[in-house]
Parts: sequence; structure tokens; C-alpha cells
Amino acid sequence: MNIKIVEPYCFDKRYDVRSLTPALGPIIVASLLKSQGHQVEVISEYVSKLNLGELNSADLIGISITTYNATRGYEIAQSIKKPVVFGGFHASLLPEECLRYGDYVIRCDGYPIIHLVEFLSNKGVGIEQIPNLVYRRNGRVFYNQMLTKEINIVPDFRLVKDYHKLNLKRLLRIPLLVNASRGCPYNCTFCSIKAIYPDFTKKDIEIVVRDIKNQIGNQRVFSRLLPRIIWITDDNISSDKKWAKELLREIARIKTSYRFVIQARADIARDDELLDLMRKANIGVVYLGIESLDQQSLDNFDKDLSLEEIMYAIEKIESYGMRVHGLFVFGDDDFKKGDGLKVAEFAKKHGLSGVLVQPLIPFPGTKIFNKLKGEGRILHEEWQHYDGKVVFLPRNMTPAELQSEVYDCYRKVYSPFRVLKFFLFGPKGFRLAGLGEGKIRHSEWRKVKRYIGDKLTIWNRVPYASRSPYKG
Repeated sequence: MNIKIVEPYCFDKRYDVRSLTPALGPIIVASLLKSQGHQVEVISEYVSKLNLGELNSADLIGISITTYNATRGYEIAQSIKKPVVFGGFHASLLPEECLRYGDYVIRCDGYPIIHLVEFLSNKGVGIEQIPNLVYRRNGRVFYNQMLTKEINIVPDFRLVKDYHKLNLKRLLRIPLLVNASRGCPYNCTFCSIKAIYPDFTKKDIEIVVRDIKNQIGNQRVFSRLLPRIIWITDDNISSDKKWAKELLREIARIKTSYRFVIQARADIARDDELLDLMRKANIGVVYLGIESLDQQSLDNFDKDLSLEEIMYAIEKIESYGMRVHGLFVFGDDDFKKGDGLKVAEFAKKHGLSGVLVQPLIPFPGTKIFNKLKGEGRILHEEWQHYDGKVVFLPRNMTPAELQSEVYDCYRKVYSPFRVLKFFLFGPKGFRLAGLGEGKIRHSEWRKVKRYIGDKLTIWNRVPYASRSPYKG
């Protein structure tokens, strides 16, 4: 079967800073289909322009959507005359919304697409037996049984149209992305991962190592002049410590000048063997889920960590020669004015390589979205803005003030002096990337100020001072 998988890109030059890196999910699913003998191509709007005529030449169109590109995905689906199956983050959360625009939805793991293709080819099992499938029949919506299964395959980036085309965009498409596991055993209230992937799954270590080697080997000459960074995209690399240690041992055996970035919780500091293996595996930066500097906020998030343990983890990780990049969430009901600048001062004091800050994003279909919507605190359902912009009424400040807290923090952390200092003295392999991140944060602020003026200044009150009914 001839299959096209589309990754939409919702870019509004008034509000957004352009991104160039496609997601891994569509590439992994495409690689699975190719292994089954199908003709498949990934068309990512992050990489190349979409030709609707090309899509209508296929037998089946897959559209992978996260919340902020869902509206663009629906727009594409309405222009296609062939069967459409939705997958991805947003499709798993709101499958019935997707069925207004497409024929099928695959929730959670995408591997059942091979069974759907067999069904559409009049082979294999009946539609009722395809796991994770949601579909409409005779006016009714049917949800098939959910099954979790890791797609244990090396993603083939050659399936992405124009991905390796040698141009300026290709040179800027860093870092390389590798996925080793999916899901997280924890259930933090701000996070939607558990709502989509209830189970933690991991790939065979041999597959992950082959993926790393393949991506390094496929880089063009000029790409190698830019920062050599591989991001292991796992939500929490140490969810299975025994497996993680074996993976790190194998990565350490790879002879490469590339350095790695991982995401982890502060509890990795309890395990000296794990930290030592991370160092040997050339882990340069750990993106650490700190979330908040207020213990009550940490408790609100069900983080199950103390602030003291987080500060100890930063010191311990740095003692092994790795840098810490802080991950923070602003906007829980105990977040107050000025907390953003406190985070910036904390980052400077503890020598963090940088911070990634997002306002609380209540993704549709999650418990926190339903809670805030029930309280009249969701501002709108314009999905394209669910990408780091404030979309709800905070408790202790206006939405505009919360959005400003994010960029007050960024401007302090990525001041020209600190960016220059990192460029001159930061960890080797990450200095140019740090310079790029500083530029991006300042560009984002110029764009987000427009969003504040257009979307947030009309909400010049906090919800408990003057409740306003939800307007969808």
C-alpha cells in the first residue's frame, strides 16, 4: 500500500518562532510500515512544503498531531479525498474531535497502523480487533481495546522528504533526536504523559545503539561543523534504572565526539553508579525536572520530591562533570508575582546551563483541563496557542502577568552577558547551542508580547476576584 504520513506545522509569524526539527513519532511509524513492505513517505511541514496533490495519490494518509498543530491537521484532512487516520498526542486525548475530520484514530502506541492497513487491504483481522483504534460506524463511535507495545525499530530518517537535503535549514536542524523509552512511572499533575501512555515501555538496547550510530553516520559534512549534540528524548531516562545503566554502558562504548542530553528527575542523585555511567557515556547536560522552588507548589504537582533534594541533586550532578538545565512550570495556584525572577536568580546562583520555562498548559482531555474548564478558567480553545502561551486564568495574577513572568525569567537567565559567558566558558559542544537558545528566547519574547496584547490583556483580573464564564 502507498502511505503518506503528514506532520502538520502550525506557524503564525505574528506569534511564533519558527522551528525546524520534525517529531520522531511519524518517522518511527513510517519505518515500521516500511519493514512490512509498504511504500511510505513522511512529509513534515517542519522540513518541506506540502503538496496536496501528492497526498491524494496515496492509498492512506496518516496525520500526526500534537495539540498546537491539530487545527492545521484538520485543515489538511478536509482537503484529502483518501482515507485519513489520525495519531499522536492530541488524537489520543480527543479522538472524537479528530473523527469529525478523519476516518480513524489510533490512540497511544502507533503500531496498530499495520493492522489497519491490512484491514483496508481486505486482509488480516476485522476492524473490531485492531488495538487502540477509534472509529465511527452507523453514527456511533467505537473504542477498541487498548494495548501497549513498544515499536522496537530503528527509525529511517531517509523516509522524511527532503530531510537530508543539503541546505541552510538542514544545517540548523540540531540536535539529533533519539528515543529509547516511552512513558513515565510518575503521575505529576501538570504532565499529560500518563493520560496518553499509562505504561512505561523501553526499546531493546541494541536498537537504540544502532539508531545513534545510524544518525551520526548519516550526517552531511557541513552539518558536522555545528554543535554535535544528540538529545535522548525519553521523558525520564532512569524510569528503569537497571535498563538505563546497561544502555549507558553501551553508549559509552560508542566512539564519537557527539555529546548527549537527557531528561531526568532529581532522584538520580541517589545513585552514584548511575551518575558515573552517565559521565562515562558522555552525557553533557541533564535537563532536570525542578518545576518549582516552592515546596507547596511541588506538593500541588504531586512531585514527591523536596526542594532540598532538588538542590542536592544539582550539586551532585555537577560534581560528576555534567551541567544541569532546569525545567520549570509556572502558574499553579500557589505561584505568585515575582516567582519568575526568583527562578532566574536560582539559576544564576546554582550555575545552571539554562532554563526551560513553560506556563502550566492544560491540554484538552486531561484532568487539569476539565478542572479549570469547570471553574471557568480556560480562556479559549484555539489549539495553536497551546504551545507555551498562557491559555487559562491563574489564581494570583492575570494571564498577561503570568506570561510576563516566563519571559522576565528568560531575559534574566539569557542576558547578553550570561550568554556571552556561556559561549566562552560553557561545556564544549554546547556553547554555540547556548548562543542559539539565548537568541530564540529573546525572539520569542517579541512575538509573545503580541499575543499578550491580542489575547490576554482583556483578562485584566484574576478568577477569584471576578469570575467569568467559560467562552468556547
